[in-house]
Amino acid sequence: MNLHGLDIKIEHNKGDLRTGIGANGKRWQTRMAAAYGALKGTRAKDGEQVDAYVGPDKASKKVFVIDQLKAETGAYDEAKVMLGFPSKDAAVMAYAKSFSDGKAKDRIGAVNEMTVDQFKRWVTSSDTKKPLGHQAKGYAAGGAVMPLI
Repeated sequence: MNLHGLDIKIEHNKGDLRTGIGANGKRWQTRMAAAYGALKGTRAKDGEQVDAYVGPDKASKKVFVIDQLKAETGAYDEAKVMLGFPSKDAAVMAYAKSFSDGKAKDRIGAVNEMTVDQFKRWVTSSDTKKPLGHQAKGYAAGGAVMPLI
């Protein structure tokens, strides 16, 4: 698939049943809430291509990058890119529905919104191996709601 000039290899379509074996040795499965694959020609922290979800709004010029955390420790894991979503809420909801273990909320770190052009600059830099939330200058950041003191 090519979206906004980005070459994406789709591994699972929306509605596909994705299965695997977790670190605990138990089999898991989840129904994909959005198409899922990888951005060709990129490198993520895990040494593989940067993962991407593609939503239903192909005309959306917004890109949301989720700093995925390890659910058990809260340490940074890797970036998950959300393309084709009209809003941050829609992107985060699709991401969260892609997990069957009930720990999706524990995996969501900073959520940064950027334009397609900003995203293209970032994804071709070496910074894709670091959490975007710690380096996001000029991007609209997500994050937790803090109580007023």
